[in-house]
Amino acid sequence: MKHLHNRIFISILSLGFLLSLANCTKEGIAEKVEEQLPINSFGMEVNGKTMEPGQIGDNECLRTYYGAWSARGNNPYFNIVAYVNPEGLKSDTARSRLDIQIMNVTGLGKYKLTGSYLGDLDPYAYLSLKKPDGSSVRYLNRKDIASFYVEFEKFIPLPNTNLQGVIGSFYGTLYNEKNPADSVTIVNGKFTFNKTNHYDYNQCENYVPISR
Repeated sequence: MKHLHNRIFISILSLGFLLSLANCTKEGIAEKVEEQLPINSFGMEVNGKTMEPGQIGDNECLRTYYGAWSARGNNPYFNIVAYVNPEGLKSDTARSRLDIQIMNVTGLGKYKLTGSYLGDLDPYAYLSLKKPDGSSVRYLNRKDIASFYVEFEKFIPLPNTNLQGVIGSFYGTLYNEKNPADSVTIVNGKFTFNKTNHYDYNQCENYVPISR
């Protein structure tokens, strides 16, 4: 009988340990979901100054940029939009905007942008740059010669969709829309989109707000 009691006691202890381990595992999974990091990224240097998209609030999942696929007939094209300022979308007066459109993206490689943002589905790039006095100046790619490039370096298959993720870079010189003697140079432009066509600035796989 004593041995039977011992076995029952040990069984109860083992069951309690397993339940405790299960609870810890669940808590660990929940914690990982809440603390997830972005799977997309974007950054560049403008005239030697690092510029990154703004962050909305204190959550790293919410950064003010997106990448999106569209198509005209059988010709796919890709858009990148980034609002660059330290306050996310809280201050319209502080935002600078980079807008890039790459047409007929049929494979990896370098694409030159020589169209206009005013054209009908042209390849273009512009940077609407906020000045310290609050005014805004738009800088454009040249149309007569190639001054701005985007390189697609890798396509990433995405499950349950006909879209694909992309990794690439961009660089070149953009010119003041009203004064071509004034220009800005962009280098080290890099982007990774493991998810695309999300316009809510959610850069995480499955963003779950953290309850406070």
